[in-house]
Amino acid sequence: MPFNSTAPKRRVKYIPKALRWLLIIVSILIVLGFFNIYSATYYMDLHSGDSAYYHILNHSIYLILGIIGSVIVSRCNDVFIRKHSLLWVGITLLLLLAVVVAGRTVNGATRWIQIGPVSLQPSEIAKVSGIIWTASYLAPKLDKKEKITIFYRFFKPFIHSRSKRKSDSFSAMIGYFKPLIAPFIMAVMVLMQPDMGTAGMIIFFPGFLYIMSGMPIKEIIWGITAAIGGFFLLALIEPYRWDRVIVLWDPFSHARDLGYQTVQSLIAVGSGGIFGQGLGQGLSKFLYLPEQYTDFAYAVFSQEFGFIGSVCILILYVAFLCCGFSVARQLKYTYHALLVYGLTMLISIQGIINIAMVIGCFPVTGIPLPFISYGGTSLLINMLAVALIYNTVTKSLYRSDMEERRTYIAAMEGKLVSLDKISGTVFHPENK
Repeated sequence: MPFNSTAPKRRVKYIPKALRWLLIIVSILIVLGFFNIYSATYYMDLHSGDSAYYHILNHSIYLILGIIGSVIVSRCNDVFIRKHSLLWVGITLLLLLAVVVAGRTVNGATRWIQIGPVSLQPSEIAKVSGIIWTASYLAPKLDKKEKITIFYRFFKPFIHSRSKRKSDSFSAMIGYFKPLIAPFIMAVMVLMQPDMGTAGMIIFFPGFLYIMSGMPIKEIIWGITAAIGGFFLLALIEPYRWDRVIVLWDPFSHARDLGYQTVQSLIAVGSGGIFGQGLGQGLSKFLYLPEQYTDFAYAVFSQEFGFIGSVCILILYVAFLCCGFSVARQLKYTYHALLVYGLTMLISIQGIINIAMVIGCFPVTGIPLPFISYGGTSLLINMLAVALIYNTVTKSLYRSDMEERRTYIAAMEGKLVSLDKISGTVFHPENK
């Protein structure tokens, strides 16, 4: 009988079905975003004195850069990315510091740095580097033999010994939140730009990973309380932030001032009807709706593709979330699972929040709609995040498969040695 005749016949799929669907979803969103940006910016560019294709050409450049970068990231050594997680945080902090020193101000916010012809928004980079750092820090603290699930903390206690905890110790409390210190520093620097929405995202996703990994209930309550308190404090310090919250209750009462964006957005979404007015036929983009190609790109899309099109976009983001969580559950190694969970949440939750903002269910923030909104850095970072998901999943499944094969071979060799000791002879095929 051949040596490998009893080997497992199931072939490991290094590209699971859920991952393939995830890539298909991203491709659809990129295509829809391309046409939506073209439709939303053509009239504006035509009457601005620049080329009528200025924004779409600029978007195309970042799209090409994203494709090239995605190919590179998908082939990178995931161990290199993990081992240098602190380096990525350091580079991000330097870029954020560069914004403070020599940033470019647009509409009262200093969020960009100009590197030659390229405009870079470091706060978008901070979202990904924070997730990589947190996953790298938490992974060694967890039992690598267990799969991470969203209910992980209910099934497996955190690895720190409860007997050594001093709940009333300030230093112990700081120790519990140690993996969130780096994201917190980046969030504070982004908050100074000012950009409260992006700052919240930078700290939210690492915090989510920490809760998943088994953060004690007491510390979860402390963290949520601090986050809510910080939100209200920041809102009270800057009156315009609190105004954005208040206007949600009745934007039409402030249709000429505070609620203008929300009202115009609701008009655009509602006027699309069931099937929409057709690509390029929407009227709200004709200087009625502010930021029609960035934060409110979904409103333009809804007006031109109607209720059916707008719901399909929402379904795509929910499907992206489900596919990402599905592949993450298949991963054996803790770091890989945490990283995929975090990056999946990064893209899908931002999409859902942006949609909620456009339809008046969330305060107006600077959170873009991934792959749909115009923004070079956002598009580039989101594409690299998807490439990192692909890299992580395929490398993790490959290593799991190789480990199973080595275990199987070692077990079979052990059986042959045992038979040799029992018989006292060694079997040689040529002596048969």
